[in-house]
Formats: sequence, C-alpha cells, structure tokens
Amino acid sequence: MNLKQLQFALAVAESGSFSRAAELCHASQPTLSNAIALLETELGGRLFSRTTRSVTLTPFGDYLLPRIRDTLNSRDELVAAAKAYHDPKHRILRLGFSPLVDMRRLDQAIAPFRQAHPEINIFFKECFIDELSNRLLSEQIDLRIIPAAVSQPSEERCAFYTDSLYYLPAQTDDSPGGTPIRLTDLPATPIILTGGGCGLGDVLSAVFTSENATFEAYPGQAISYSVIEDWASLGVGAGILPGAKVSPGNRHRCPLRTRQGEPACIDYVWAWHANRNRPAYLQEFLDYIATLAPEIVKGQFGTG
Repeated sequence: MNLKQLQFALAVAESGSFSRAAELCHASQPTLSNAIALLETELGGRLFSRTTRSVTLTPFGDYLLPRIRDTLNSRDELVAAAKAYHDPKHRILRLGFSPLVDMRRLDQAIAPFRQAHPEINIFFKECFIDELSNRLLSEQIDLRIIPAAVSQPSEERCAFYTDSLYYLPAQTDDSPGGTPIRLTDLPATPIILTGGGCGLGDVLSAVFTSENATFEAYPGQAISYSVIEDWASLGVGAGILPGAKVSPGNRHRCPLRTRQGEPACIDYVWAWHANRNRPAYLQEFLDYIATLAPEIVKGQFGTG
C-alpha cells in the first residue's frame, strides 16, 4: 500500500468517476484502476461499486473513506509541522471530530476564521470518541467536536450546534413515514447501532435516560449510518440518527419527540483541555468559536 493508491481512491470517491479521478490525479485511467484494484486486494474488499453510469462507495468503502482521508491528512500535517518548526510564523490548528458531526456545519463555521487567517493550516481528523480523547491528551489535536453527552468533566467546552433526531422505522413497523413520534411511543423494534465508537449508542442512551425511557439495541451492528438506513428499509430493525446523517431522500424518517412533544436532539460541543498553555492564535480561535461560530451555523442551518 502507498499514498498514491490512497490518493487515487479518495479522488474517485470525491469525483464519483474513475475517468475524472484519473484526470485530476494526472494519471492514465488504467494506472488508476490497477492501483485501486491492488489496494482493494490488500484491504480485503471492494471500495467501489461500478456500473456503466455511476461509481459509488460500497459499505466497506464508506467505512474506510474517513480513514483514507485521515491518513492523507496526516502526511500533509507532517509536512506542515516540519515547516512550522523551521518557520515559527507557520501555524497549525488540528480539529478532531466524531463521525456523528456534520462536516458541512463544521466547515461553514470555521470558514470566516480560515479566510481571515490564511497563515494557519487547519487539519481535520475524524476519529472515534476514545481515540479523540487520547489524541487530545497526547496533544495530537487541539480541540475535539463531539456530542455533549460524551464530553469529559476535565474538559472546557462551548456549544456548537444542535441536530434533531429522526426515527427510521423498520419496513415491518406500523409507524407512518414522516409522522413525528414520541420516543416513549416507539414500537418494540430493536434499534440498530454502529459497531464503532462514534458515540451514537451513548448519545441515544443519554437521551432515553433523560426521558425515563429505554430502548432495545439490535444484537448486530451496522458498519455505517447508510447501512442503518438500508437495514431499516429491509425490516432488519429500526434506526435513530441525527438529521445530518439521514439521506435527504429518505421519506420514511420520522421526527423524534420527547414526552412533552419537543424535538429530541443531540447537542454538539467544542471541547479542549483546561489549564494548558496555548499559543495566541489558538486562544483567538477559541474566542472565535465561542462568539461568532454559533451564529454562523444558526444562520446557515437553523437551530435543528
């Protein structure tokens, strides 16, 4: 495995086309196709599903894409760190986030800061909750963006955004698609969760506990949020996901409500370690996210 293979795979995933990816990577299509085939063999599964009209990620590819992107970002971060060592004016800001986080909101929130500070290289790392915690402790990231329910008492934090939860009924459920449903009125259908440490299970447990309610977890585990949707549509089980992780065309999703009929939501926060010396530009970013970023997100996406 080499970085070029990973670059090819990322280009195909982002462009949705082998020919376009080859063009963007300045490579011939046979070279790109062969490199991806070798990568798939080494990883033990197909990354892409190809037809005459489209190229889409397989569930396996969807699962590995964040890790491919993170590996390539780590290479860029290494180069930037070396540059920062030789040139103190060169600055690095490293943001880690859970897969549950809406990347569109994150990108929109920091866009004005990035434009105002072109000298700061911003790197993203999508990781599971435990890994984010370890990276923060070892100073491999500067902040992490996570559901508030999984933040630690030792961390400082400020609010980021709130996302509404949706119930994805199993095909065998009687729940009419699109109709709001209280979490206390959900069918007894088991809820499908992911197998990783993204925080989905912990967040749902916190939401249900706050309402003095419980849910039964499906004994199997999905590899991604899209698989949860697929399994729900097949009647394997039901799902509960934040709005940003539900396909826009899903007509069966039901807004989830509390006992009082209010939207059931996930609150997301920025979190960082307290009492740690930090450079002035990082403090400036912390001041920025505490004041301007929430208003930008609210204006772009609303409150839920």
